[in-house]
Amino acid sequence: MSKTSTVKGVSRQPVIAVLGHVDHGKSSLLDFIRKSNIVDGEAGGITQRISAYEVQHKLSDGTIKPITFLDTPGHAAFQNMRERGVEIADIAILIVSAEDGVKAQTVEAWKTIDAHKLPYVVAINKIDKPGADIQKTKNSLVENGIYIEGYGGEVPCVEISAKAGTGVDSLLETLLLLVDMNELTANLSTDATGYVLESFVDQKRGVSATLIIKDGTLATSGAIVAGTSFSPIRIVEDFIGRPIKSPHAGQPIKVTGFDDIPASGSIFVSSSDKKMMEQLQSETKLNTVKTVLDPRLYRNAKVVIPVVIKADSLGTLDAVKSELKKSETDDIKIKIIAEGVGTISEGDIMLASSDEKTIIIGFAVKMEGKARDQADRFNIKPELFDIIYKLSEWFTSIVESRLPYEENEVVLGTIKILRTFSSQKDKHVIGGRVETGKIINNSVVKIIRRGLELGRGRIVELQAQKLKTDVVNEGNECGLMVESKFEIIQNDILENIQVEKTRA
Repeated sequence: MSKTSTVKGVSRQPVIAVLGHVDHGKSSLLDFIRKSNIVDGEAGGITQRISAYEVQHKLSDGTIKPITFLDTPGHAAFQNMRERGVEIADIAILIVSAEDGVKAQTVEAWKTIDAHKLPYVVAINKIDKPGADIQKTKNSLVENGIYIEGYGGEVPCVEISAKAGTGVDSLLETLLLLVDMNELTANLSTDATGYVLESFVDQKRGVSATLIIKDGTLATSGAIVAGTSFSPIRIVEDFIGRPIKSPHAGQPIKVTGFDDIPASGSIFVSSSDKKMMEQLQSETKLNTVKTVLDPRLYRNAKVVIPVVIKADSLGTLDAVKSELKKSETDDIKIKIIAEGVGTISEGDIMLASSDEKTIIIGFAVKMEGKARDQADRFNIKPELFDIIYKLSEWFTSIVESRLPYEENEVVLGTIKILRTFSSQKDKHVIGGRVETGKIINNSVVKIIRRGLELGRGRIVELQAQKLKTDVVNEGNECGLMVESKFEIIQNDILENIQVEKTRA
């Protein structure tokens, strides 16, 4: 589907994606524009899902211009969401902090914009901060191949403060100028088509999806098909959650009632003819090929980590999978045995109970009551997160703990037993001379007699010249207490050993 309708029609409202590095001010900009707070509602203060908002911008001549904004997450794990936002949008805003300049996700976001040939505006944010350096920020843009106006390029650049609102009007005017230049039109008399921005499970009402209409008008009855998912046109709401009738091109809407979770980024079509949509769904299902994981993928891996993933939306589910897959190597494989949108259910627990190595991860979701009871019963602890980088840190530690090790014994020193003093139960008080290396307190010893190992013990007390010590070096005599089930006699040799672990 093209971003601009090829059918001659009326001018339609633009869809604008906001992209940039994490914490550079994307959500703060939309917060100011919408006069509401969306930053505080995000876990950890960072956007972790793609959202759509519709604003009514008042022009200088008093006319109202509706604009749809897509807020995309800046964290590295959400690249697929940024890709989807750019694919759906007509124009992009690339936000760069005047304090930090161009960062990793700034470059990644720009490359995504450039690959889709999307018109865009650079917004240099946080110009009111003490550490702001606008000139340095502009230089960093050019150094990374982002050529703005006045610096060898034609990309508009606006300096703003999203918090204070400085320059925001100028940014909006620049965006609308780009809109006029790109002549966005739509045929409002045709059936609505567009993209699935995000899909999720509403626990009370069922499967819902946020749709962006790119052409046409949604009928008041009939049905929608997105991929293999079908929904009657019954519960349709605007981005705030208010019922809306006949939404048109450029608008974001929420549709509830899908029979399955539609894939994020998929194209949707609609019609007032419900039977025709049912037929289309049937044909689409017939042409859909399911992918089955080849078990040979895991055959040669040293570590296979089975995982069950539940998330609040398909977008975040995709981001979690992407983050886990970063840990994969030839020796380490992540085996996703089940995934889905919605709360952690009793079925998820039962599925994981068949293999004690299985991990259940929930992102921005909760556990059902019955699932909690089953988890207690099987001693399973699902891990719940609402911040992506905390999930990443935790999973890295899990992978590290499951890697195989080889244990190698290193001889630190030997001691010849010169005299035995007493033996009570398993504790033996003895005296000897360190023949080689050193002897360390609270360490393991092999008991050697006539060249053969009789057994092992542990030094629980070590003395030199009747004073307690931690180490006795070669050539010195000492007294020691060894805890062992084996008898120790004069002329026995004790080998003091240390076990070292190395990666297999």
